[in-house]
Amino acid sequence: MRFELCGVQVRVGFLFAFLLCCLLTVVEDRFVRMTVAFSLLHECGHLACDYAFGCKPRAVRFGLFGMTIVRKEDTRLSYRQEICSALAGPAVNLLLFWLLLAGYILLRRDGLLTAAAVNSCIFAFNATPVFSLDGGRALEAFLRARLEDMRRCAAIEKAVSLAFITLLMGFGFFVLLRSGGNFTLLLLCGYLVAVLFLKCGE
Repeated sequence: MRFELCGVQVRVGFLFAFLLCCLLTVVEDRFVRMTVAFSLLHECGHLACDYAFGCKPRAVRFGLFGMTIVRKEDTRLSYRQEICSALAGPAVNLLLFWLLLAGYILLRRDGLLTAAAVNSCIFAFNATPVFSLDGGRALEAFLRARLEDMRRCAAIEKAVSLAFITLLMGFGFFVLLRSGGNFTLLLLCGYLVAVLFLKCGE
């Protein structure tokens, strides 16, 4: 499905629509539904930051792995602006975490605590300095602003990414053993490794 909103082309892929419908109608777990909702708010943080810098996107695409913002070919941000744009999404989740935690302390409602936990997980995962994640984008912009040698930047980024993916995999195995069958984090780590080595092979 394609349509235009405020001059921005929006494309909703079949797999995204199908997965969203399944989550909203089949899955009863509030944790999953909250993850979808707060992930979309996370992406809105990136959009709002880009708009603040005068960087109107050419298109927004919703696919299997979430929302992708496609910028216009003639639009470029400075390294500092790129860092702010990359971290705007995690910043939204961090802000929501503190607001929801404060709400839980005041009202003592378990749903608020669950929502706070979801936002803390989204923040921690996306802020990790791994290529293809928001933290990795910020790290790449930071290194390019500081170093002139692009090969050295790429080598540092790869080393940092592999180190943090290893930590995530270790935590993924811990989650697997404790949950008795939750492979989600390990699958995400496999995806991150594949994307990282595809980039290195370019």
